[in-house]
Parts: sequence; structure tokens; C-alpha cells
Amino acid sequence: GGPAEADRAVAAGAAGVGLFRTEFLFAERQAPPDEAEQLAAYAAVVAAFAPHPVTIRLLDVGGDKPLPYLPIPPEANPFLGRRAIRLADTQADLFTTQLRAAYRAAAGGPVKVMAPMVADAADAATLLALAERARRELDAAGLARGEVELGVMLEIPGAILVLDSYARRLRFASLGTNDLLQYTLAADRGDPGLARFQDPLHPALLRIIALAVEAAAGSGLELSVCGEMAGDPVAARCLVGLGIRELSMAAASLGPVRRAIRASIAADLAARAQAALDDPDPAAVRGRFPS
Repeated sequence: GGPAEADRAVAAGAAGVGLFRTEFLFAERQAPPDEAEQLAAYAAVVAAFAPHPVTIRLLDVGGDKPLPYLPIPPEANPFLGRRAIRLADTQADLFTTQLRAAYRAAAGGPVKVMAPMVADAADAATLLALAERARRELDAAGLARGEVELGVMLEIPGAILVLDSYARRLRFASLGTNDLLQYTLAADRGDPGLARFQDPLHPALLRIIALAVEAAAGSGLELSVCGEMAGDPVAARCLVGLGIRELSMAAASLGPVRRAIRASIAADLAARAQAALDDPDPAAVRGRFPS
């Protein structure tokens, strides 16, 4: 969510922010926001949710969301091109400034930072190097900062397949199920003609999530879900059955999802979710989790 959603989320009983999008700070302007502006935005949300953590996602833009001050050559398929953390090779200062602001905001409460569009261990290493640079610069300048937990968004199937190769260097990961679904099934999530591939309860996605749960557990990595899937009471019960224990959703979904999970039995959800991995389609999966 964004800053405007903070009050509603707190009132609804949210235990922190699982996904704080930062793109609103960078859009519709001719130059990127400076550190002070970003710090003000992050610190306000951190203060609203303290002592619960706020998870800040680093800038996620690409050729589909061009910024006038961030030149990206035209790409045939920007969703598979130079975007998000892949821009760090040429735009390291942009991400370092974000991280500096996040570390300074952490002086007021718990903060997590995650990198989007991570594909492998090299991308995770890029995040860690940027964070080290931000800490070093702040300490050299004598600016107060807190500690920040570093993690990644898992929205590329390959990142899950090799998760064990870099998980122990991170504190957490969050499954971005919106993009993970479209990358798993090679189906544009915005194309109405591909509706049958856009249901997050597709067994292929459930199997990918199950792999992520297994790899995270084996590496001691905290794992959550931050996609529209988490806000669907039926899908949320399936996620809990697969082993997910942290869900991030819009404030309006908190009540319905909480009620659905509280009315369920964990062992029953686990048995249903395990069986769903062998189902032929999303409709069959939904049939296992009646409303």
C-alpha cells in the first residue's frame, strides 16, 4: 500500500506493512526525489505502524513505466527486460539513495527492504552490496540510522528454483504472486483473452509456491506472500495449507481473510492444499476450499 492506506490498515488490525510501494514518489516528475523527501515518506509510515515492521520495496520500474529522468531504450517486452534491480548496474545511485533513506527511517521503528525482480544469487548480491554502500556512506556522514532487514521478492520462477543458493544471506523473502503467476504460465495478466491463466489457484503456481516454502524452511528464511492472492479468503486458506504464515493484503481484505483462516483447522488446510497440487485446474482447487 501507500501512505494514504496506513490509517485504515492500522484500524483494521494490520501487524505492519508487507509491501510499501515507492513508485508514487518517483512518478509524474522531472527528477527523482531526493533523500530527504524519501525519508519523510518512509518515516511517516514507520511511525504509523511502530512497533510493527514496514517492508519497503525498492523502485520497480521499467520500459512499461518510463520515467523522464531514467532513460531505458525501447524493448519488445519490457516485462522481461531491464527493470527494477536489473537497473542497478547503471543506476546504482538511485537505489543507494532509497536505501539511505530507509536506513534513516529505521531509526524510528523496524524496517525491511526488499528488491524486486530478483532472478538469482547475483541479483541478491547486488542488493547486499548497495545496502553496504548505503550504510558506509551514512556512517561516514555521521547520520543516525537503524538496522534494516534485507530480502527479495520472489516473482520469477528461476529465483525460487535456486533460492537455496542465496537464501542464507538474506533475512526474508516475499512471494509476489501477481507476477509469479504470469511468469510461470507465460500469460500476460492484463490480457482479458487469457483469463483461464490468471487464476492464482492454478496448480502450477501452487507447486512453485510449495517449492518456495520448502526451500525457505530449509534455509531458515522468513517467507510471506504479497500479492492479490493473499487477499482472497479462498486462496489465503490454500496458502496457509501450503505452509505460508505471513500474508500481506489491502486493508479491506484483512477482515474477511482473518475470519476465513480463524474458522479453519490447520491440519485440514494442509491436507487440502497438498491434494490440490495434483488437481487439473483452478476450479478443482477452489472446490477443495468452499466459502
